[in-house]
Amino acid sequence: MKILAKTITGYSYNELDEFAKAEAKSSVLTYDRLTDFFSEDVRSELIEIFGLGHLNTYYSLSYCQGDGLCLYGRITSSELFDNDKFKKIAFKGIHHKQVQSVFDVLQNIDFEHRSRYYHAKTVFIESHIYETTDRQWAITEKVVENVKTWYFTFCREWEKRGYEYFYEISDEDMECVCDEHNNLFTEEGKLINRNIYFEIA
Repeated sequence: MKILAKTITGYSYNELDEFAKAEAKSSVLTYDRLTDFFSEDVRSELIEIFGLGHLNTYYSLSYCQGDGLCLYGRITSSELFDNDKFKKIAFKGIHHKQVQSVFDVLQNIDFEHRSRYYHAKTVFIESHIYETTDRQWAITEKVVENVKTWYFTFCREWEKRGYEYFYEISDEDMECVCDEHNNLFTEEGKLINRNIYFEIA
């Protein structure tokens, strides 16, 4: 019986050439950029900046047809009328008396995903209302249009952030990640599995 061992040379990120650094970034992004973290970032902004706690996100960001980001769920009546963070957006251009006139009429604004794709236009947005007059209906439609304007802007911004999150990382951030995880790479920039190899020098 013979025991054979293979040794390889491991390089820190800073020791790689530019081509290998690009490969190293791709390797690190594969394990460091977790989808759950990104989804939680989207939800955190919805809650903290806009006071919206009933919306979630679908997204597909792989540079393919139909890629994008959308929201699904609902905006509740209290999130519209009692939430100063979002009220100004929803009722932009609507007089205070008009807002009051639909207080007991407008219940939710629903976001229903209706596609196998996940870009912003795959979601149908409509108000959930009780019986209304023509004037009240027109006001609620204006609210929905305001919400749609906000929604498409939000989705475009987070789609852009998503591509940056999953596919881009600065040299400074790479150094931090590699230091934290004690990463080493081959000369070509391939990430070395430290569970297979042990350091001898």
